[in-house]
Amino acid sequence: MRWPLALLAISPLPGPLLTGPLRAQDPAPLAVPPDASADAITSLAATVRPTPRQLAWQATGCNAFVHFGMNTFTDREWGDGTEDPRQFAPSDFDANQWANTFRAAGMRGLVLTAKHHDGFCLWPSRSTQHTVAAAPFRGGKGDVVGEVAAACRAAGLAFGVYLSPWDRHEPTFGTKAYQQVFLQQLRELCTDYGPLFEVWFDGAHCPPDEPSRFDWQAVFALVRELQPNAVIAITGPDVRWVGNEAGQTRADEWSVLPLASPAPGPFATDRQSWRALWALRERNQERELGGRNQLTFARALCWWPAETDVSIRPGWFHHPSEDARVKSLAELLEIWFGSVGGNAVLLLNVPPDRRGRIADPDVQVLRDLGAWLDATFQTDLGSTGTLRVYPKVREITLPQAATVDLFEISEDLAAGGQRVEAFRIEVLQGGGWRDCARGTTIGARRLLRTEPVTGDGFRVWIEKSRAAPQLAAFRLFRRPLLLEPPAIRRTADGTVTLTANGPVHYTLDGSAPSAESPRYLEPFALPDGGLVRAVALPPAGGRALALASGAVASAHFGLAPAGFRVLDCSSEQGGTEAAAKAIDGDPRTHWHSRWSPDSPKPPHHVSVDLGRTVLAHGFLYQARAEGSNGTIAEYEFLGSLDGVAWRVLAKGTFANVEQQKEPQRVRFAAAEEVRYVRLRALREVQGRAWASCAELTVLVQ
Repeated sequence: MRWPLALLAISPLPGPLLTGPLRAQDPAPLAVPPDASADAITSLAATVRPTPRQLAWQATGCNAFVHFGMNTFTDREWGDGTEDPRQFAPSDFDANQWANTFRAAGMRGLVLTAKHHDGFCLWPSRSTQHTVAAAPFRGGKGDVVGEVAAACRAAGLAFGVYLSPWDRHEPTFGTKAYQQVFLQQLRELCTDYGPLFEVWFDGAHCPPDEPSRFDWQAVFALVRELQPNAVIAITGPDVRWVGNEAGQTRADEWSVLPLASPAPGPFATDRQSWRALWALRERNQERELGGRNQLTFARALCWWPAETDVSIRPGWFHHPSEDARVKSLAELLEIWFGSVGGNAVLLLNVPPDRRGRIADPDVQVLRDLGAWLDATFQTDLGSTGTLRVYPKVREITLPQAATVDLFEISEDLAAGGQRVEAFRIEVLQGGGWRDCARGTTIGARRLLRTEPVTGDGFRVWIEKSRAAPQLAAFRLFRRPLLLEPPAIRRTADGTVTLTANGPVHYTLDGSAPSAESPRYLEPFALPDGGLVRAVALPPAGGRALALASGAVASAHFGLAPAGFRVLDCSSEQGGTEAAAKAIDGDPRTHWHSRWSPDSPKPPHHVSVDLGRTVLAHGFLYQARAEGSNGTIAEYEFLGSLDGVAWRVLAKGTFANVEQQKEPQRVRFAAAEEVRYVRLRALREVQGRAWASCAELTVLVQ
């Protein structure tokens, strides 16, 4: 079944103006002549254009990601496929509540995890018994995918699906027979649920592109046949993963990228081209992918725009213990402006709870996000001015002076692709122009936040471009005052300080802070740890927007490390990476086991004397702040009363620890008296032969 592009029309929320002719659906990558100079390659890059499906997708700006499934009910991040379908039992499922919440937040689409790695299908697939048809949901007649698709249509949202190529339940996974299982599941999703705008294939433990076992070309062909207007994302030819799960883009995020090997045909149908494109994932952690230095070695050029994914919570699935750890409005806005305003599409994960509804803390902050964005973009201060367009300048003179602190610029991607490499913004004051802001790349949308600047006019001047710049928009806005969430810090002796740009109120019992909560006046002691939640309220006479969630922050602390000492460790780098750095109360420092070309393989360990006997309920592991070198994936945690006889208190896997920098909190099955504790690193996140830890402590509450 083919779905017309018109059915994917997106409502006119703030976004880029896109005009000009569209190219064919599946153009081949652009070949680079073997003898092309660096300047010639740069000029060639200016001729690369997006396909219509890529163009429509980039215009969405921000979409919802919904992780919902078996893990919601087992309180896990990655299931193993052995779960009983009867565990899937939402008590008050309401897909319309999801869609209305996302619409109110300013999102334009929704991508649902129709099947995660555990293999449980949220629709009654004919390919397996591991589906909602075997669950008590809707009396065995339920279809989560169908209900969400219908809710999206009713709310005016585009609908997409996530189908995990990795399937830990399916016994044929890893064999040629799995190809047909996967294709059947994909055919059902692409046929039965209306138009899709995105089909998302996770890269985790993804089957290799080996036709004798798994043929990705067959996968792409099926999507193109049944959903020709849907982008194929992450493991696919249309949309790439930005390279992190933090919602962060590069300073210069190019959609035009170089391929290091020849690509003679369309990615979806030519295997050599697809493999050349897929090889770019090996560079996905680099700070720049498409700049002039990278273009120098290109054998082909392509349009492969970035998608940034991040969760509103520490985990991707809903966990009741994280209800107090929902990202604040300020955190969401940093992500939103950096990604949507940085030439990428933001995929913000919001996981429903066991009721089958978006939890109240998430609903509140998403409503605030939508309200804040509406207040910000409702009036283009330049719309009443006089616009003059020159080859490298867009200039707006105003009928009266205006104060601006947000500039929006976009390129006409259909007509000119992505060309701008540097620009400056000037303000007209006292009859003369002066610089007020600078930037580099633009692409689909560049949002530049500045200090408030008042002027009689503003203009953007393109300073460097790969070809004649073709801008689509230059707009001016003023943001409402945003209260920052309090910064919550604790010293090694357990002293907590709260700082914010307004009066702060806090709680220590897990309840939501409000104006009725104790007001923070001075630092206080919290040596035994606990949950600190704090809110910043508007200062008297402030012009802050009234928000439901407020500027809320939270932090969970274990036992303060004053009195801790390192008992022993398997090895240490010493200096700034000594074992003592794991218990110094500063998460910016870390212990790292000794590195050498012949470093011994794990296990590694660090043992700590707590200085006194305590009743431990669990422990906290904080991964290193920067990078993932040594970050522990699989662990064993032991306790002792005398430092000689040890017993295992917990053993397991830190879920998604490489991407999530929040402290990993592990509860013991039963509280244990300990004076000495030992963290054993059994496996590093990438299988490397070392271990690291920024902070290690125990939970005594």
